[in-house]
Amino acid sequence: MQPGPSSQAWLDWDAAVGRLLREASGAEARLTSLLRVLSGMDGPVAARVLPRDVPGMTAVARDLLPVHVRDPHLLDDLVRWVHAVGRLCELRAAVVHSLWEPAGDESMRAVWSGAPDLPHPRTAAELGRTTAALSRFQGAGADELFLRLDKAAPELQVFARS
Repeated sequence: MQPGPSSQAWLDWDAAVGRLLREASGAEARLTSLLRVLSGMDGPVAARVLPRDVPGMTAVARDLLPVHVRDPHLLDDLVRWVHAVGRLCELRAAVVHSLWEPAGDESMRAVWSGAPDLPHPRTAAELGRTTAALSRFQGAGADELFLRLDKAAPELQVFARS
């Protein structure tokens, strides 16, 4: 007998997906804010000109960061943060754009995926670990990174705007 939607496996899976969605949406919002600051665009102009998809935003951010950041260590940390945001949002796409069913006691199986080339976690614990690893640069870590950027390039005021 397969576990139903009220089983503990489903509840754990739903909780892990909820955390992933929360972390990814916060990271995407911060990336959008950073991109607007780096490009010097805001409002309707930014919405019209800048990419709206996360892979496009990460590519533009990687191109614009060296223009504003001269410290190589800070630049490496910011590029690593941008990469983590991209991977976190890629994981969100893989999970959200898939049809899931229980595959055993604790694991889930993507029976259909709109993102078949992306990695699919199998258990709530695996999804939680992957989300935690990718989001370790978010929250307070991103705050610290943006404060370092404000010290290196005070004219940007990234932390104040994010």
